[in-house]
Amino acid sequence: MRLLDDGRYLSDVIGRIYDCAVRPELWENMVLELQELIGGCRSILNVLSPGGRLLLEHVRNGVEPNDPMEHYLPINPIIPYGLTWPLDKAFRASSDYGLERLRATRYYKEYLGPRNLHDLALFIMARDGGGYANWAIITDDARGPITDQEAAGLELIAPHFRRSIEISTVLGAQKVAADTYRAALDQLGAAVLIVDGGSETIFANPAAEALLDQGHLIRRQGARLRGANDAIDQILSRAMAATGGFEALVPGSGTEWLLFAISLDDVEVDRGGRATLLVLREPRGESHNPVAIAARVFGLTPAQVQVLAFLAQGHAPEAISDIIGISSTTVRSHLSELFRRTGTGRQADLLARTLSLASPLRGTARLEGAAQ
Repeated sequence: MRLLDDGRYLSDVIGRIYDCAVRPELWENMVLELQELIGGCRSILNVLSPGGRLLLEHVRNGVEPNDPMEHYLPINPIIPYGLTWPLDKAFRASSDYGLERLRATRYYKEYLGPRNLHDLALFIMARDGGGYANWAIITDDARGPITDQEAAGLELIAPHFRRSIEISTVLGAQKVAADTYRAALDQLGAAVLIVDGGSETIFANPAAEALLDQGHLIRRQGARLRGANDAIDQILSRAMAATGGFEALVPGSGTEWLLFAISLDDVEVDRGGRATLLVLREPRGESHNPVAIAARVFGLTPAQVQVLAFLAQGHAPEAISDIIGISSTTVRSHLSELFRRTGTGRQADLLARTLSLASPLRGTARLEGAAQ
């Protein structure tokens, strides 16, 4: 696996991933290169609802225009896993779902099998109540299962992939030239700054100016950007010195903030060195989707999450058996355990209990941090 064996290539790929943050038109070639790296036949970067509806498509490589993929998404048994699967960790159908189990599903029988599609490596990029952004590479029968080494190599770049998508989203997925930064960044709700090699602030959008005025997180010392305390100052220094991208939690007044940084090698600065783009925002909580919340609150297994997700979409237990490729008895067993863990005794009560976890009092459920 070249990402594991060739450090120079790994560094180059990471650098080009961050180039995509400010030049989103590069995403398609980047995703295609990674697909070809492991001999995949398809690669996708999109946003899905928990119910399998395509909300936004950013990249679709190797899929014919008339392919019915979107039609079959509502019965894709892997989609519920995206609600709880760890960020930056590869989900492989062959090992994390099981090929035999996958072949027993409607999705395989009606869509994957007839197209000789065999395995996939799926990465969750961001998620919230409305759905989740994901990147997937799919292999065919001739290629066979994705190996441990291939998954490990892709996991090396997954955090950088996710951070670059986050920054690309903050920038509105526009191609932002150096002379148009101010016009583009002034409109953003996140605090965005550009600093030169001497930590002098070249640009601060209104949200960043507000933070600077408050002084509880960042401040100015003359023209230089400084943290409100030594700990924050050290984090800012590391961000500006980092090669490629950088991500860290910054302790603020009463809350933590998430800092993203990328170097802007194509931006000339008077004081020499390189310019750095800094993005500060309050971190979004984990998914507000009720099924994802139930998984955390009640300690549900992946199989129980899968059954609950399809119940929440209105499928009867018999239909769920057909969709996810397990017996009706097994579905009923999962359902009984869901009743036990949630303190309910009927499907209606189980769903009511689950949906109550996403009360408006807990915050508005909406998708953020997804690729645009």
